[in-house]
Amino acid sequence: MLKLGVIGAGRLGSFHADKAAKHSGVQFVGISDSCEERRKELAVKHGIADYASSTELLRHVDAVVIAAPTQFHHSLGKEALEAGVHVLMEKPLAVSEWEAQELVQLAGDRKRVLQVGHVEQFNPAWKLAQPVLKAVQSGVRAMITAERTSGYTFRSTDIGVVHDLMVHDLDLILSVVPSPIRLIEATGFHVIGSTMQGGHEDVAHAWIHFENGTVAQIRASRVDSEARRTMRIQTAHLSAEMDFAARETRIIRATDAVVNGEFSPTSLGGTDPTNLAKTFMSEQFPCTKTAGEAVDALVLELDDFVQAIQTERSPQVSGARALHAVATADAIVKRILLETAKGIGHR
Repeated sequence: MLKLGVIGAGRLGSFHADKAAKHSGVQFVGISDSCEERRKELAVKHGIADYASSTELLRHVDAVVIAAPTQFHHSLGKEALEAGVHVLMEKPLAVSEWEAQELVQLAGDRKRVLQVGHVEQFNPAWKLAQPVLKAVQSGVRAMITAERTSGYTFRSTDIGVVHDLMVHDLDLILSVVPSPIRLIEATGFHVIGSTMQGGHEDVAHAWIHFENGTVAQIRASRVDSEARRTMRIQTAHLSAEMDFAARETRIIRATDAVVNGEFSPTSLGGTDPTNLAKTFMSEQFPCTKTAGEAVDALVLELDDFVQAIQTERSPQVSGARALHAVATADAIVKRILLETAKGIGHR
């Protein structure tokens, strides 16, 4: 049986520990964290060993879940992979593209599984959108809008909202749009603290233009009065509206009459458009709303990790794919910093 450990005994680490303790495919053997109180509390709860350092833990495991602050992802991931241990890394893979690239390279060299915790890939709302996702994957031009907001949680303050929240939507979008990125535009600002104190952006808005004409408009905020996790993907005749929090998806399909161009404002003849408009959308763009059953995304993620190791296949969210999301997040942050500098210069 696969011997598994967890690095990080904070909020996310405790969640991963709970899942590992109940998973039939692993033997949960230990947890490490520099905070003695936290790690011992989880060790007692699950009847496992606790280690003050990741180095000690790595001697006893085949695989680890790394749920430490993002600034430590690179060093901890590198140590684990160099020790020949498979890694499930909490998102984002790393704080920068070059760090993420080094981890991906190392995982390939050591032939170890490197999986990243972009859990929205396991959300029923995303899976229910398959008809639209397949159309986009085939190269159909689309307009994508995404919004991901929350209140200020005082967590993940070592990174900005782009790497913290927006990266989820970047991973989803990049996983289905088959075209290279042509242009990135972005703006944003920090709200809590000061950039002089190492502050990061708390609100960000990005526009990603792909070479095939697809455009994604993404907004993220961690100082919002309302929590939202939504995305809309629209093509000419097929759309999906996803609410990830509610696990609901609406699919809107144009009828054959619309697709075949049978309706035109210039060819109505004597038909009264006022009456036609009352039912036109419901009749010609019927909507199907489906709610997915509640799932535990962390369990599904761990299942995928274990199966990837056992069958020597790539996980659903590989390190290489997560690297693309980090690289795009880096480009967005750089654009925000450039726009911020312009704003300061114009004062």
